[in-house]
Order: sequence, then structure tokens, then C-alpha cells
Amino acid sequence: MKRLLLVVAVVAVVAGACSSDTEPLIGLRVSSDSAVGDSRLLFAVNEVDGTRRGSPDEVVTVVASPLNEPNRSYESVADFTWIVEDSIGVYRATVPFDSAGLWQIDFSISTGEPTEPFLVDIQESPSSVAIGEPAPLVATRTLADTPIEDLTTDDDPVLSLYESSLDDVLQNGHQTVVLFATPAFCVSATCGPMLNQMKDLMPRAPDVNFVHIEVYEGFNEPGFVPDGDHLAPAVNEFGLLSEPWMFVMDDSGIVTARLEGVLVDGELEGILGLE
Repeated sequence: MKRLLLVVAVVAVVAGACSSDTEPLIGLRVSSDSAVGDSRLLFAVNEVDGTRRGSPDEVVTVVASPLNEPNRSYESVADFTWIVEDSIGVYRATVPFDSAGLWQIDFSISTGEPTEPFLVDIQESPSSVAIGEPAPLVATRTLADTPIEDLTTDDDPVLSLYESSLDDVLQNGHQTVVLFATPAFCVSATCGPMLNQMKDLMPRAPDVNFVHIEVYEGFNEPGFVPDGDHLAPAVNEFGLLSEPWMFVMDDSGIVTARLEGVLVDGELEGILGLE
């Protein structure tokens, strides 16, 4: 197993690979809020020239180990999901990070091509609400006080996602799924697809509360800029540093799952017990 001595070594690896006979594939971390515990690690696989790689047919195996303890490692097989069908996708691996600090992620691909490891910085606790914690009882705008066009940038909204305030549904004795996503301003381009996946699932889970919260408010106002001054209060209450994010809460309002960026096929169904 190769070891990276410094974070900056990643840059040297990429630069050096350009002059080699066989250019390795490069892993690029996508998830942004990894902490101690079972963590959902998202990463992309690129060729050295930046060409995105990956498909359901290219199986990736991950080996994660603390940078200063290379003999202590955890292995898992990563799932693949498309962001743009047949064009761009990412891999997801669940890794039991058991200590804070820098971890090295080695990966291999079923094509047999060489790969280079990458690093992730694991925090003691996440910036956003953690699994096992109560979700913030924050009031959110609803159709009772706000027109639908000011509640969502979704061009095909499901009205029931905006009928109830988050603090109310978290206390009604049912599971809750809340998605923070901004389809019109999404930097990652995954907000719309993640929202559509949730909307498609809703008819199969009539007893679950589903809520969509836009990351920004005031997006129809003149001169609007999607910046920190326009963040919805719930985004700050949940401690979000990126988008999109989905949280699942049990019937007591306790967070049972936190899903950043993308949904792998069947992932939410499994969490809600619909499989």
C-alpha cells in the first residue's frame, strides 16, 4: 500500500503521473463533512487529464487507513451512482472511521488500471447535525404564508412538500425526511436529481413526512445573489456547509441518517424500510 506523507503530496503525484508511461486514475473526494463513526464517503474517479471515469460496470474497492497507522485498515466495496446518466457519476463507500485526523484512501478498480490514493480529513464530530442527535426544531416557511414560487426553485413542485413547517412535522410522531436543495442555484448539479428521487419515492411512503427546504431565501428579489446573506435559517440551524443534504429522522425527531450530495439507487428506500 502506498503512503502519502503530506497532503501536498497529492499534487506531486498528479504532476508526476503526467510523465509516466501508465497514468494512474486519481480519486477525488466529493463528500464534505466526514467525522468519526460510520461515514458515507463520496468520491469521484478521474483520469489525470480530468476526464471523469466510473460506471456500474467499473467496480471500485476502497481500503481506508489512518495516515500514521498504515497497518490498521478497513476495506469496503463502493457503490456507483450516475449524476448525469451515462456521463458523470460518483462512488459511495461506508467507512468506519474510528479516529480523527488524516486518513488515506487507497482504491482499486476492476479494470486493473493503476490508481493513486487520496486523503480525507476526519473530524471528531460533524459540522452538521449528527446521527443520534435531535433535529433542530426550526420553523420553516409554508404555503400558508408564502407563495409557492417563493418557496422553491423546482420547476415542477409537489405542493405537499411545502404545506407543513419542519418543527411541526418533527413532533407529529412519524418519520421525517427533509431535503435541503436549491435546483436553480446548485453548484454540484445534484439538487434537482436528488429532489426528483425523493418526489418519486413519496407515494410509497404515505406515513412519512417529506419536506423540501430551499438553501436560499429571497431568490426572486431584484439583485439576488446566492450567498451567505441569503441562507435559509434552517440551513444555519442544521450546520450545513454544502448542498444538497438530506436528513432522515425517526418518530421522535432523532436523526437516523444523513445523506450528502447524491442518493444511490435504493438507499433511501432501505433507510425507510421500504425494500
